[in-house]
Amino acid sequence: MYKKIQQVIVFGSLLALLGACTPMARTITTDSNLEMVEKAMNAPRENHTETGSLWNNTGATIFADPKANAVGDLVTVLVSEKASATRNLGTKKNKNSSHKTAVTAALGYEASLSAKNPNFNPSSALDLSNSKSFDGSGQTTNSDTLTASVTSVVTEVFPNGNMRIIGRRQLTINNQPQALTFSGVIRPMDIAADNSVPSSKVAQAIISYGGGGDLASVAHEGWLGQTLDVLWPF
Repeated sequence: MYKKIQQVIVFGSLLALLGACTPMARTITTDSNLEMVEKAMNAPRENHTETGSLWNNTGATIFADPKANAVGDLVTVLVSEKASATRNLGTKKNKNSSHKTAVTAALGYEASLSAKNPNFNPSSALDLSNSKSFDGSGQTTNSDTLTASVTSVVTEVFPNGNMRIIGRRQLTINNQPQALTFSGVIRPMDIAADNSVPSSKVAQAIISYGGGGDLASVAHEGWLGQTLDVLWPF
């Protein structure tokens, strides 16, 4: 009975270890913001004509540009991002130290110590020296470019008129899905006449681009290799 309990514990520990070391699947085709976007698209709008007003704010008019200004409106974000970074790091360190101690008096025992040990020299009883040096250097270079357009939905309008937007564009070619997601905060004054806004004028911008499918799977190391990397101490 005790042996079976041990086997169950070992098997459970092994499954927990493999589960912890197994990478989480990257679900490209799942939109985590879908519920929020649908709620914004179905947000009701107040119709002032019901109270006798001649002004109707339920849609665009000939006297105003069709720009996004309310929850549920659409705005096209022109994504044009280019980032490059180069970093050089160098460290050089030298340290030298020495210590020398001589015995001039030891309660009269220095003479007997010299007699018993011919190698004992009171003038150089202790002599230590240490030398240490370190020289390290490193360099990293990174360059990324992303150009695309994604139509986003206004999900929130702040009291000052700024709007939070969320957009997503998914493309599947040869069963290889690719998705571009975008979110951020825009100002009404930055929206052009064609209802577009450049990504450089979006605050708190979060841009994510990735792919899935077979090519993405083979591009990542398998769970067994990652497990061995975690367990291997060298």
